[in-house]
Amino acid sequence: MHLINPQEVLSKIDGVVEAKNYIQKIKLIRHLYQKGASTANGICSDIGISLPTVQSLLTDLIQSGEVSKQGRAASQGGRKPDLYALASHAFYVLSVDISKYSMSMALYNCQHDQVQEKKIQKITLNNEKKTFDTICDAIEEYLMSSSFSAEKIIAVGFSMPGLLDAYTGINYTYLRFGEQSLVELFEKRLKKKVFIENDARAMTLAECKFGAGKEAKNVLGIFVGWGIGLGIVIQGKIYQGSSGFAGEFAHSPLVESSEVSCTCGKKGCLEAVASGTSLVRMAKEQIQQDKESILARMILERKGDLEPELVVEAALAGDQRAITILSEVGIDLGRGISMLIQLLNPEQIIIGGAIAEAKHYVITPIQQALNIYCMAKSREKTQLVLYHLGKEVGLLGGVALVNEKLFEEMVSR
Repeated sequence: MHLINPQEVLSKIDGVVEAKNYIQKIKLIRHLYQKGASTANGICSDIGISLPTVQSLLTDLIQSGEVSKQGRAASQGGRKPDLYALASHAFYVLSVDISKYSMSMALYNCQHDQVQEKKIQKITLNNEKKTFDTICDAIEEYLMSSSFSAEKIIAVGFSMPGLLDAYTGINYTYLRFGEQSLVELFEKRLKKKVFIENDARAMTLAECKFGAGKEAKNVLGIFVGWGIGLGIVIQGKIYQGSSGFAGEFAHSPLVESSEVSCTCGKKGCLEAVASGTSLVRMAKEQIQQDKESILARMILERKGDLEPELVVEAALAGDQRAITILSEVGIDLGRGISMLIQLLNPEQIIIGGAIAEAKHYVITPIQQALNIYCMAKSREKTQLVLYHLGKEVGLLGGVALVNEKLFEEMVSR
């Protein structure tokens, strides 16, 4: 069965019955891709197709290699029903996680397992065409090195920072070339179906599909790296807002007085005092006061630029100045989160990103701030947790995006 371009395949099908059969197969594949192994009855109830039709479709897909039996489900009284799942080799997805200074990519099978070693490349994200070309060159080189058939790699999911309109595919912060859609530019160059989402929204989606938020329906994902990103999940769906910009929490003026300007040009933004950028700024100030600290020695040993991860590592090694800085950042972050709780009343807040690796050194001050600034009744049923997917969350964000969007146009027919 051809999955790489369903719309193109459908246009070549001659006959209503054959076209309907193809669309039903796409719906079945989408069901198994999003929800995992299922029984024939489970598929029927989800996609609204009769049991005989589902059994016929499953027989065809097993013969063509897209679906395989995965044992039996628990008995509901009587014979245990067969479980069906996508074959691990049915198709593959390339995920690309772009940050401000690097990009990483990896191939995943349709069961969301990484099947080719991750590759990391240094870049500086900006609005230059050569940066776009560098990204595409790296992707093409990575795909050429793959042992998997190009036809089996059916989509690319991008997770990246910036003010990204998920509806038009334009990133108003990075890789903006006039009013051209970044999705269209990537699809033209890579010859693959492309999906792009803001990194925080993509990572929140990943945690809800594969990580800490699997059991929750109303979730906030707050990811702190160089900046601060927010993903909002309402009733199990990513909330994007009317223009696709929902979640620009970092640039809300939440600090009454601040000497530090934010990257957006304003003063008083949360990002100016509670991001990885502010963490590094405060750490540099502390190093000037104590050049014998654990952090100062780490920088000399590594002979590299100071990054948020290094401040966290120093805190975990016992550097008291680094611990104090993280506490200050956590308090400011908690002040902002308290407003989100009172506005949105989520059942779960997931803290992720480089700063989350500090664990209790950042979670404890956040919780202290919530106790101070948030109404007790508003916060009592909100669970504050660390992300589960760790450093792979960005790549899994691209996978989660494809999982959510792939075949969407087809199944809406």
